[in-house]
Amino acid sequence: MSGRLLQSFGYGWGLLAVLLAGCGGSSTGPQASTIAEGTPVVQVLYEGKPLADVQVLLKPSKDAAVLTRGVSNRNGNAALADLPSPEPETYHVALESISDGGWILNSKVVSKFCDSLRLKPFEQQTQQVIELPARAVQPLGQSH
Repeated sequence: MSGRLLQSFGYGWGLLAVLLAGCGGSSTGPQASTIAEGTPVVQVLYEGKPLADVQVLLKPSKDAAVLTRGVSNRNGNAALADLPSPEPETYHVALESISDGGWILNSKVVSKFCDSLRLKPFEQQTQQVIELPARAVQPLGQSH
């Protein structure tokens, strides 16, 4: 869990449409070339590099309904829309891979990581970073 704030944005709508067509996707994870200033953003990193095609789901508690979601673009940025007001004291996070790009999130590693992962209210910190732990991403076809 990192307190670093990183800013970079971009991607094309075409890939997003293809990825979400079969995933019951959401329009709350824009892959547009820019994300408006002040938009709540979570950047997803793995081994220090941006990770695209990760759905970030925010909840007020572990077993509660999802309040908002976003999909990370090629710069790792997941824009979030429709945050509740007032926001919870912290957000519990769930992560899902939606890529068919040769990798998948390791559910055991990511589930354990998310058990203790919390994000601050975005009114306090508009841009936040999730840095995934070692072995959180595994190539497809790897048997473990």
